[in-house]
This record gives sequence, structure tokens and C-alpha cells, in this order.
Amino acid sequence: MKKNIILYLKSCRHLFVILVVLSIISGCSVMMISDYDEKTDTAVTELQKQVETFFVTVESQVGLPECKYEDHKSFYQDSKIAISAIEVRARALPKNEITIKMVGLLNDSLNSLEELHKLGCLTPGHIAPLRSNFNSSFTAILKLELAKKRGDG
Repeated sequence: MKKNIILYLKSCRHLFVILVVLSIISGCSVMMISDYDEKTDTAVTELQKQVETFFVTVESQVGLPECKYEDHKSFYQDSKIAISAIEVRARALPKNEITIKMVGLLNDSLNSLEELHKLGCLTPGHIAPLRSNFNSSFTAILKLELAKKRGDG
């Protein structure tokens, strides 16, 4: 019986130590993600407008000679530059791996769009899902930045 009481007290002491450590840890603010970056937020928003302008333009050019890739090279160049700038900024911030990955996926999407466009003019059947996919990517990046701003990150 005495042995059981000693074991019980030892386990209670261990439990107490664990509870104290957990309360100290929970009271600390551990930052697992970078802080909000207004410049990233602004740059992503501007790129979204640029991409939407592209989709509206090619939508209006369906069936016209201006719909060809060659007529839109500047859009791809400007967008690649914008994504590169966003990625460089994201890489400069500590603990920003999630944003870096999301920007990388956005870059992959732009490259895929460009390859598709090189094959021929985009059709309404292409444009709607592409617009939706790009907007999903932009929304995800912006939601993450806004969560960082609120301190949810």
C-alpha cells in the first residue's frame, strides 16, 4: 500500500510538472510563419488585376487574329517579372516557406498557361477554368497574408 501511495505521488508530481511546462509554453507566442508583408499583398493584388485583364482581353478576342500568343508576349514577360519579384521578396522574409511554395505554384500555372497559349488561341472553354484556377491561387496567397496581418498565422 505504501508503495502504491509513493508511485501515485510521483505520478502526480510528474503530471504537475507537465502541466506547468504546458502552461508556460502555451503562454509563449511561438511564431511559426512570417509576419504580414504589405508589399507582397499589394504585388499579388496587382498581378491578379494584370491576369484578369489578360483573360478579359483574350475573351474578347476569341476567333480574331489578335488572340494568338505572339500578340500577348508582353503579358507573359510582365507577369513573369512580377512573380519573380514577389518570390524574391517572399524568400527574403524568414519563416515564409508557405508563401514561397504558393508563389512557385502560381509561377507553374503561368508557365502552363503560356505553353497552352503557344498551341493556339484560348477558347471560352479554356478561359473559364483557367481564370478560376488563377483566382484560387491569388485568393490563397492573399488569405495567408491577411491571416498574418490579423495574427492568425
